Amino acid sequence: MITEVAEAVMKKYKGNLILRDVLTGLYFQQAPQNAVSPYGVFYFNGATYDEIMGGPNDNITTVDLQFNLFSDADDGGQEIAVLAEQLDNCFNWQELYADDYHHIKMQRDTIVDVGFVDEVWQITTMYSMSIQKE
Repeated sequence: MITEVAEAVMKKYKGNLILRDVLTGLYFQQAPQNAVSPYGVFYFNGATYDEIMGGPNDNITTVDLQFNLFSDADDGGQEIAVLAEQLDNCFNWQELYADDYHHIKMQRDTIVDVGFVDEVWQITTMYSMSIQKE
């Protein structure tokens, strides 16, 4: 399940020209060392083995998806705020499409306060995702 949903997240990102225009890259689980700012990393937070691999009763599953956005712009946090807004426009209350899954709906749960560490702005946004297998 995780692979199909991660691919659906990337497909949604790549299909959103506005988000792609402001976010140079979106990576699953870990950004490369040479990632160009601003970029984002997403991963599944607290997924169980059955949620990752699928199980005999995986008809409807809810998992948490976390996005971490990073910006090194020296602008007082304006760029990171724009990134968070565009990420939300792309994913909040939106449906994703993945093979073998009938319904994938995302809803924002939490936005963590903007942080500024080592000259890098960071914001974390959590989404709850409901998935129904066909």
